[in-house]
Amino acid sequence: MTKLSKDDAEALAATVRAACSRMADEEQVRKIAFGGAGFDRELWSVLCQQIGVASVGLPEAYGGAGYGASALGVVAHELGRTLAPVPFLATAVLAVGLLADLGQADRVANLVEGQVTATVAGTGSYTEFTASLHGGQWVLNGSARHVLHGGHCDELLVIANADEGRAVFLVDRDESGVLVEAENVLDATRPMATVELKGAVALQLGTNTDPDAAIDRNLLRTLAVLSAEQVGAHERVLEMATEYARDRVQFGRPIGGFQAVKHKCADVLTALELSRSASLAALHAVDDDSTDAFWLTSMAKAVCSEGLRDAAHANLQIHGGIGFTWENAAHLYLKRARTDEVLFGGPGTHWDRVALATGIFGTSPVVSAGGT
Repeated sequence: MTKLSKDDAEALAATVRAACSRMADEEQVRKIAFGGAGFDRELWSVLCQQIGVASVGLPEAYGGAGYGASALGVVAHELGRTLAPVPFLATAVLAVGLLADLGQADRVANLVEGQVTATVAGTGSYTEFTASLHGGQWVLNGSARHVLHGGHCDELLVIANADEGRAVFLVDRDESGVLVEAENVLDATRPMATVELKGAVALQLGTNTDPDAAIDRNLLRTLAVLSAEQVGAHERVLEMATEYARDRVQFGRPIGGFQAVKHKCADVLTALELSRSASLAALHAVDDDSTDAFWLTSMAKAVCSEGLRDAAHANLQIHGGIGFTWENAAHLYLKRARTDEVLFGGPGTHWDRVALATGIFGTSPVVSAGGT
């Protein structure tokens, strides 16, 4: 794993931020999110082909830069600031990461250029896929809710229970028995779908690798990268709140001069720095393949979820009545905060994992990443 230097991280962040500033302003985000397009294909193509966001974390053997989760976290941070409507988490983190961990170099190559997108179904507690052999073919049954970009991605990777444990399968979206239904989600910038398989023929992937290890490692990486995205959104929310507090005048003075508003902004800033530290610790632990990665990623997910949620609510309150209007962007960040809070398990679930892993409950550490 190549260490991402401070200069390289800043350069990557600046490049992604420039692309988002040019192509993912609030008007464009709303157009894509509420127009039914699913994601911004032009922006995704630029991010993949010109910046390499889907390959920056890949090992050099796969044609990547080898910077690991830390680089993905830098990208996620910038995308979180603008709520960029692209399948970064679904394709570049979940799908590409899982395929790389399974040794599927040829399939990874199809995704990193941004021409083909993919997602993973079967990562959570709402999932119950089973795989069985019939006439030499694998057949999958079951369903999964809240599959990220499930309604718009080209390829489906499915984690299912086979006779010998969990395994990963590639399912053709056009295959008979594959039903994908878009969900009516709270956060339109993060579309999801319910995937149902009824006797769908599938191809097993990574038969020469340990699928359990690959799945768990990928889920830990995803949690760490998601926390970085939450930090980016949290950072932007703080900027929105303080900008409004400086500009909005009430009773002859900016509302930022009132103690109650000062305290809210200070609380949001304090929570942001806590979240930033937790996220960085998780990203480094994943890159170092540390035994602490299990609980550090859960801690980051819990801390960053609670921090962004509270910041989004505070921002709404600081804005007052205008913050509750459709025209103001405050609701977009509140919806993202509430969605990310429960994605891959809520704070309660992850605090329990931290407690178990660190022995607070006096029991043995949990060894599976799980994912809900």
